[in-house]
Amino acid sequence: MADSTPKLSVCDFYRNAVVLITGGSGFMGKVLVEKLLRSFEVKKIYLLLRERRNVKPSERLKQIINDPIFNTIRRTVIHPDALFAKLESIDVDFTSEEIVREPQKTELLTDTQIVFHVIGDVNLTNNLQNSLENNVTTAEKLYSFIRNARNLRSIVHVSTFYSNCDRSHIEEQIYDDIPFGGLHNIRRILDALTESERDALTPTILGQLPNAYVFSKKCAEVMVQQQFADLPMGIFRPPVVNSSYQEPAPGWVDGIQATTGLSVAILQQRLVWYQGNPASLSTIAPADYCIAAMITAACDIRARHDERKKLESFNRTVPCLPVYNFAFENPLNWKQFIAYVGSGLPTAIERALSTIRVRLTRRPILSRITFWLLYLQAYLADFLRCLIRKPKRHVKAISSLQRLHTACTHFLSNSWTARNDNVKRMRSLLLKEEEKLLEFDVDLLDWEDYFRNYVSGFYAYIERKQKRGRD
Repeated sequence: MADSTPKLSVCDFYRNAVVLITGGSGFMGKVLVEKLLRSFEVKKIYLLLRERRNVKPSERLKQIINDPIFNTIRRTVIHPDALFAKLESIDVDFTSEEIVREPQKTELLTDTQIVFHVIGDVNLTNNLQNSLENNVTTAEKLYSFIRNARNLRSIVHVSTFYSNCDRSHIEEQIYDDIPFGGLHNIRRILDALTESERDALTPTILGQLPNAYVFSKKCAEVMVQQQFADLPMGIFRPPVVNSSYQEPAPGWVDGIQATTGLSVAILQQRLVWYQGNPASLSTIAPADYCIAAMITAACDIRARHDERKKLESFNRTVPCLPVYNFAFENPLNWKQFIAYVGSGLPTAIERALSTIRVRLTRRPILSRITFWLLYLQAYLADFLRCLIRKPKRHVKAISSLQRLHTACTHFLSNSWTARNDNVKRMRSLLLKEEEKLLEFDVDLLDWEDYFRNYVSGFYAYIERKQKRGRD
């Protein structure tokens, strides 16, 4: 029997829509803003921006618009300024009870229709108190504010695939097994403790979860279900988000973090063995695929909310908020990942040596030895820089790489499986003419072609960074 579920008309959903985005200055946020501006006829995009380093939100918006990520729009659109005029910065203060003040408060609550909550503290080494404040309290304040929006149609809460990584298999559901009687009790307990007492208690609270970041994301999901299930909302769980495949440019990346940070050693041809399991499966996806899925999810969330309202009118059982596990059956293991990155090196000998220089080992001592060698080289290099009166930089770079490696060891050592029925379902509901516009089926991704763009995109990012340094 054919599926009678109506198709999703995503372009119609966004036509003349007013969109509110948090985290619009970050990597995923900028890819989202660029895609909405270039591919959809939105009416306006509000960006909630905080003042940072004495730079006001209006100035930060100008910096965002000048970012090279929008060069495709500048090259291909006849009047790009007309598109950029759709962007408006909103001064937000998540440390205040009133996160947005008048007159912008009334403006947002009158106009906003679609919300993407992308902002989040992804620092894997942050303490529990700060992680809960940044990833739970911020979301709680935003949704308490936006529930009063008159024309609200859809909210996408961006979580992480690893929010429940204490399980080997992850369903598209919200797991509410928070210890100590739940989030409220944990907050109350932490508030009464000193910093050293919090640090001592944190491992017990986290249990089998590897860090405070993923725990706070899990808590945020439970908070959303408990407090805001009446809203047209869904939870989107992206995996590790890597550089884009095609949009806004092949291999686009805007920072060195997660797997991109670990790839630096390969592309710089260093000798370093990371601790992990080379056979473990990587859960990664290109940024443009994640963003296309998020954009589609907002439309699907609205359709599901309308269906829930119908069920409520007949006193039927209403399902929980929809969850979208953006995880697929076409993963790489970490050994393949290293080989693909190394295949982008310029010469044959460099490509051949790449998988010897950089690899994963189950033996921590081998990893430590290679890092000791890196530190030795770094100290010598910085000593020589001191002699010629140049600033030190090598030890700092190796320290950053080691911190990143330590934070990622759990994810390099384990594999997860997941259900992604909701993601597959909304992919099947796309109109035929919108499938190419919103490609997000990672199962069909050509990894070899992807990594050709990955390496060239990384080098392009380094070149942009060096140019900014010279300017």
